[in-house]
Amino acid sequence: MEKIAIISTRLGGVDGVSIEANKWAQAFNKLNIEPILIAGSFIKKQSYTHYVIKELDFNHPEIEEIRNKLVNIEINKIEELKNIIKQKIEYIIKKENINYFSIENALSLPLNIPLAIALTELIIENNVKTITRHHDFFWERREFLNINNSKINDILNNYFPPDYKTISHVVINSIAKESLFNKKAILAYLIPNVFDFKITKYPEYQDDNKIKQIKSFLGITQEELLFLQPTRIIRRKNIERTIDLIEKLSFEYNLKIKLIISGIYEKFEMDYFYELIEYSAKKRVNLILCNSFDHKNKKYPNIKIIKFFKYFDIYSLFCACDLVTLPSDIEGFGNPVLEAAAFKKPLFVNNYPVLKDFLEKDFDFIVFDKVIKADTTNKIFKVLTDTSYRKKMVDKNYKIAKKYYSFETLLENLKNIIFSKIVNNTKILTH
Repeated sequence: MEKIAIISTRLGGVDGVSIEANKWAQAFNKLNIEPILIAGSFIKKQSYTHYVIKELDFNHPEIEEIRNKLVNIEINKIEELKNIIKQKIEYIIKKENINYFSIENALSLPLNIPLAIALTELIIENNVKTITRHHDFFWERREFLNINNSKINDILNNYFPPDYKTISHVVINSIAKESLFNKKAILAYLIPNVFDFKITKYPEYQDDNKIKQIKSFLGITQEELLFLQPTRIIRRKNIERTIDLIEKLSFEYNLKIKLIISGIYEKFEMDYFYELIEYSAKKRVNLILCNSFDHKNKKYPNIKIIKFFKYFDIYSLFCACDLVTLPSDIEGFGNPVLEAAAFKKPLFVNNYPVLKDFLEKDFDFIVFDKVIKADTTNKIFKVLTDTSYRKKMVDKNYKIAKKYYSFETLLENLKNIIFSKIVNNTKILTH
């Protein structure tokens, strides 16, 4: 059986990169290729063979130092870490007899510069057939633009991403495809994120008693509604807009709503995390958090902390909620869009740029443009109270999502890349 190394800075979490990497691992298995996972850290236990190389993690102190001091960093420091990483990955490649690479965002966004250089050298020196999937590009992030260091700028331009004959580039949305071609004249496969629709038919997701049990566990009474924010707690998610929505619905329609945020907070976004906590307290919106935090000697009566994932999974939350919220300004794709459609839940979503890929397929979401107006709250109230209207909306979204974003489409796309004799970016998929 051939083997493929799935490589990223970290895997096994609830972030989009980890979730999609796991789906690709399943797809490779179906194609009779064994996935070997390599990352700087794993949030959860893995069922696949996996290796931890701590220097791959973008939160590793030395990697973080490079990222924070790009203007003044010594190139020797990057070279030293690159050699350490390269040696460790090379050891795994030889030990496991790995045939292919599947690289998740490590050659797209410069969160770990030594890793990108190490991977590029390994690909070229060993002529490794590689799929590199790009969730974000460095030129989309303000902190990586106009850096006053010519050597660092050369590294960014040469390695994020590199262009080599054995590398097949994959993007997850049409904007990224166009952007990569305009910036580097690289033609990419467009393979969007997918969902395995068989999951929604599992007995535990069809059981009304299970849903009642989950709501009871969360402390949701019969007269209360549950909104789900299925994201990490970082500033670009704009979760305060969801809080504004709940405040408006509570005031205008006398609805009782609790908001559960399923994702973790990131240590580099702690200021935003505490701003959000204070904001929800000010707006008198009750939050349920799935991760504990240091209260800083303050009491927040509107915050409830529950170890939800000790007993249930994220899809249980989709089943139990009344509305999914995604008020982000920026998303590389937006997995909650697909998940809401798959579990037949209405979606409140900001009109972030990539959403156009969905809207062009005629999905019916509650879309707003940064500011929540009366037509938005009116539509949400109708969705929450008019059963037939809601059913028509979510059934339509389910059918569209299943047509364009199923696990089967992923299998077909990966098969075309892996088993194609063409390895020089001359084919473009348009699924």
